[in-house]
Amino acid sequence: MKKVVLLALVFVFALSGISMARGPGSRKEEGMPPGKWWKAPQVAERLSLTEEERQKLDTMYLEHRHRMIDLRSQVDRERLELEQLLDSTAFDPATSMERFKKLQETHKALATERFQFLLQVRSMLGLDRFQLLKAQVWKYRMKERHGRRHPGEATMRAK
Repeated sequence: MKKVVLLALVFVFALSGISMARGPGSRKEEGMPPGKWWKAPQVAERLSLTEEERQKLDTMYLEHRHRMIDLRSQVDRERLELEQLLDSTAFDPATSMERFKKLQETHKALATERFQFLLQVRSMLGLDRFQLLKAQVWKYRMKERHGRRHPGEATMRAK
C-alpha cells in the first residue's frame, strides 16, 4: 500500500513539474516588455535612449536570446527524459525523482537568465528611466488584457 501511495505522489509531483516546465517559453518576462521594445520610437523617445544605449540593448538582447534558446532546449530535453522514465515499464521512483530535480534546476537556470537580463537593463537605464519603462509595461499589459488598443496606437513591440 505504501508503494502505491508513494508512486501516486511521485507521479502527481512529476506531472506538476512537467507542466511548470512548459510555461517559460510562452510567458512574458516579468517586468520586461516583449521583443525589442527599445526599437519602438515612442518608447525610445520617452526613455531618452541614446544610439549607444540602443546598440548596447541590441547586443545584450542577442546574447540573452542565445542563452534562452539553449536553456529552453535543456528544459525540453529534461522534460523528455522524465516523460520517458515515467512511461517506462522498468519504473524507478528514485531515478524519476532525480530526473525531476534536474528538470527543476534547469527551469531555475532559465528563470535566473531572465532576471539577469532584467538586472542588466535596470543597471543601464538607472532608476528613473526603469520606473518609466515599468509604467509603460503596465499600460501595455492592461491594454492587452482588456483589448483596449485603438487603431494607430503605439505598442511596445518594435516592427
